[in-house]
Amino acid sequence: MLKNYKVLKGTASARALDDDNDPHIEIRIEANGVSYRIALNVRSKESPHDLLYANIVDFKHPALTEALEALPMGLTDIRKDRPELAIDYVRGGLIEREDMNVAPFQLSGPKNDLRDFIEPIVQEGIADSDVHFYAFGEAWGPENNKPDQYFDFEPGNGIHDIHMNQGDGGSFKATNGPNQDGALLVHFNDTDEWAAIFLCFQSQNWNTDAATGHPVSDSRGGQGRGEGTRRPQPIVASSLRIVAALINPVNGEGGTEAETVTIINRSDMEASLEGWKLEDENGRTHTLSGSLYAGELRTIALDAAASGPQLANRGGDIILRNADGAVADRVGYGKSETANEGWTTIF
Repeated sequence: MLKNYKVLKGTASARALDDDNDPHIEIRIEANGVSYRIALNVRSKESPHDLLYANIVDFKHPALTEALEALPMGLTDIRKDRPELAIDYVRGGLIEREDMNVAPFQLSGPKNDLRDFIEPIVQEGIADSDVHFYAFGEAWGPENNKPDQYFDFEPGNGIHDIHMNQGDGGSFKATNGPNQDGALLVHFNDTDEWAAIFLCFQSQNWNTDAATGHPVSDSRGGQGRGEGTRRPQPIVASSLRIVAALINPVNGEGGTEAETVTIINRSDMEASLEGWKLEDENGRTHTLSGSLYAGELRTIALDAAASGPQLANRGGDIILRNADGAVADRVGYGKSETANEGWTTIF
């Protein structure tokens, strides 16, 4: 478990790169007259070396971002003072393993490595003090009489382990724990927009014990939060929503799987389903018919044998399209939501 799980709020003033066998992007942060350094891993010591990352440019989570915006500049002790701010990749609903991509540390060409995604945000922050950075991870310092090794301010202190901090079965297993994952959130105050960067090592297991954060063997049920995610994307206004799905049903006769999706009419009026479709991430569709009364739920049985949608156990998306073909709702789920056979995932 991390010893000093904290979040640092401040503004960026400088950037450096330690281009060695364990490279980081180093960012100097200022907060109330005190300098800090945050160290972002961009390559793993262990194979495979390329990291998993997600760069969410229009991050929306009002409960978290409003609480962060109200924090004072400087360090906040999450575990001791603000446990509700803790980030957990597996159970928190902020990110899914399937939302992350593999990216090398640096590669020739545009928008294809971690430096291309991270450094422009840092440079924008250096140029504009209205851009606030929030770094979640392990705090170190203050190191009195010891200047920072990259920016020379004294005393040296800052945040590292700004990545997933659970599911490690190797040399970093001692730092595993739930509700202590790292991330970098950025608030552009002039437009009130947020960006979020999530980092993870490919060697980390996303099926973790809820008490220890250690990897759980494949033979045990999932320890994930058991709920899917409503994907942030433009959708048309709609009274119909996907509320649940049976993704990994118990096999029936002949090995068939009776997958289902449940939708609700959340309005106070009857809603027609004629021409509406359920769709999986590969474009396979199931056409709906009839109507739903106000507040009515309907569970739709999917028919894979008739080339209908198929809900992959590795994770995926379920899309609801209206009669015009526009996206009315889109939800997603990860592997952790499918580990318990026969359980229904709630969105």
